[in-house]
Amino acid sequence: MKDNLIRDINNYISYLNSKGFSVSVHGKNIGGLIENNIHNNPYCAFVKTNDEAWKKCVQCQQNVFNAYNNDYLFGMCYAGVEEYVFYVNDKTFISISGYGIDKEKAKKRMERLSCEYHFDKSELLTVYEQGLKHKKENISKLKTLVKPLCHMLSLLQITIGDICLIESKSKTFDSILAFVQRNIMQDITLRSIADACACSESTVSHLFKEYTNQSVKKYINNLRIKQAERLLLTTNLPIGNVAILCGFTDTNYFSTAFKKSVGLSPVKYRTNDSLKKL
Repeated sequence: MKDNLIRDINNYISYLNSKGFSVSVHGKNIGGLIENNIHNNPYCAFVKTNDEAWKKCVQCQQNVFNAYNNDYLFGMCYAGVEEYVFYVNDKTFISISGYGIDKEKAKKRMERLSCEYHFDKSELLTVYEQGLKHKKENISKLKTLVKPLCHMLSLLQITIGDICLIESKSKTFDSILAFVQRNIMQDITLRSIADACACSESTVSHLFKEYTNQSVKKYINNLRIKQAERLLLTTNLPIGNVAILCGFTDTNYFSTAFKKSVGLSPVKYRTNDSLKKL
């Protein structure tokens, strides 16, 4: 039952993402949901290229729990991104992020961000303007869409008991996936994963096979292509920028890999009207 719930939750989150909502689940030891534990909008992806800024983001999640109000929260993170937060319980919340409504307030946070983490202010502003939504959602609609996800997450936690008791192997794999997602723009090798997560290369390979039925290389490539699909359909970023944000250093190689996986070149994928209507 647990595996079926995790599958259904991940599928529902993928469905919401396909409708243009950047949905993620946050909390302690969320196990098989770790691949949906990250904000996927271009601005957040850009900010998290800095490891210290990434750590700051994780630390700020506790502030969300502290602001709990039994309904929902709409607020701005330290980097200037606004998000809707829906609480499941005292350990878990759902985020729908990727909004840039209060530009003037966000500019002040970008100013601080550039000073603390040495980002280029003009580059931050460009990604902010191109990679975020600048109109609020209908909250009634969001609540309706999120309600099934809240129920499934609650049922999952009841099914597996206290989610903090997830076995050591699952925790190790969570750490591995978190490392991969955090460094998706970098050159990720089996050795670098093993070193970062304090385990052997064979353990990394076995865990990927057990949990995803894929090799490390194939999983990372699929993750990058999936992120590229989202960016191509939801932003106007140049193809070269999309490639870099997804971990491809060579635009030609990115185009070849993308077409091999999806069946269309990045340019044709972006201009495909049938995909935009999904």
